Amino acid sequence: MPIKKDWSRLLQPVLLPLAFVVGIGSFILVADGKTKKTPSKPAPDAPPPSILMIGDSLSCGKFGEAIQMHLALRHRVSAYASCGSSPEHWLAGEPDFVTKCGYRQRTSDSDIFTDWVNGHAPRPTRTPKLADLIRKHKPTMVVVQLGTNWMDRNLSDDQMNNYLGRFVDEARRSGTVEKIVWIAPPDSARLRKTQGRVHQILRRAATRKNFDIIDSRNVTHYVTGKTGGDGIHYNSESSEAWARAIQRDLDAKLAVGVREKKFSQLKRDETAGN
Repeated sequence: MPIKKDWSRLLQPVLLPLAFVVGIGSFILVADGKTKKTPSKPAPDAPPPSILMIGDSLSCGKFGEAIQMHLALRHRVSAYASCGSSPEHWLAGEPDFVTKCGYRQRTSDSDIFTDWVNGHAPRPTRTPKLADLIRKHKPTMVVVQLGTNWMDRNLSDDQMNNYLGRFVDEARRSGTVEKIVWIAPPDSARLRKTQGRVHQILRRAATRKNFDIIDSRNVTHYVTGKTGGDGIHYNSESSEAWARAIQRDLDAKLAVGVREKKFSQLKRDETAGN
């Protein structure tokens, strides 16, 4: 009678090692597949918001100093102020404007301040050009305090509108500036008859060119002998009071710019991930 062989028992010593090898191989293939999957690199973080501040003689003194110190609590700030200057003096293509009554420059790598001392005029200083400052500091926001010196100059509405349009276009040309806030002049006792016209031109330009404006007349009232002596310039105490009075409005307008920048960065991150 032939002996019946149990083939399953005979093959078991061979099948078990083979199964073990196949299992290990499968694990290696899966693991290898995972290691070869390269994760997409996140987009680089956007640089923190930075501010370029530009002004005239009102920003040379305590007002400009107080606003810069306040903004520096949350932002990187570079501030320039040239006594007697108006928007056109900061434009490329226009003649250089040399101030003879005071200049202020506060940045991360410079600290310059010239003013009258004991009746002696400060040294003449050339007003920098906006385009050069934008290229140097690459700000995301620009805060402007200009317009007072237009109130006693014989400029037409068309001229002022042209200068404002060019100023805003020049600020945005680099592509880094996402927000412009214009601090319109405070109340002036000496220039009260003409200040309304300049404010109206600024308001219309703000609508036309899509920038924000703060009307400083809402929080200031010039009283000669109390807030200042010449009917235009505010003393240190009144300048600081003016700065404090507009800080909340300025912060709110700049915060919108920060949110818009963050939204733009999120959209760029989503695009980079797709």
